Amino acid sequence: MAQLVEGDEGAFKTLYERYGETIFRLVLKYLASEELARDISQEILIKIWEKREGLKRVQNFEGYLMHAARNHAIDVLRAASRSDIVKGEIARQFYQGNSCWDDETLHRDYTSFIKRTLDSLPPRAREVFLLHREEGKSYDEIAAALGISRNAVRNSMHLALEKFRAAAREEFGMTLSALLPILAYLNQHRPH
Repeated sequence: MAQLVEGDEGAFKTLYERYGETIFRLVLKYLASEELARDISQEILIKIWEKREGLKRVQNFEGYLMHAARNHAIDVLRAASRSDIVKGEIARQFYQGNSCWDDETLHRDYTSFIKRTLDSLPPRAREVFLLHREEGKSYDEIAAALGISRNAVRNSMHLALEKFRAAAREEFGMTLSALLPILAYLNQHRPH
């Protein structure tokens, strides 16, 4: 590592050869697109090279590198959550780049995630969420059907979405908006 800190290009080449594939596999787990994961893996290694002087204080280089790769991948997902084009690319590539998972397994895992999250909601919030998301009812229609105010419907939906956001971060390490294209894809391509 001392050679890397001193700017030895041979040490950078060794870094790339030793950790490039490991970083790629880690990033691929988050981004699900081989092309994007390759680009991001190279960005991470270049970033390490550019900030190599800060490595003097690093005790566990491999741990530091994996932590940096994970954080960078999550940053990319956050940025992607604000870009419809990137969200679509991640959803489209999710399966092509990850042949170790089949649609049936993924569908089962995500269906289980949705069921667990729904089950964790208070009954009224679950009912409002399902009426809105599954049946496509408007807030006004739900309010009339349940005999509650529109504001109560809005508050129940807010609570449900917050639960889903927290569950997505905890279980998948990504924002709900980054997860939604994958869930939409799964819903459209349910195994029979």
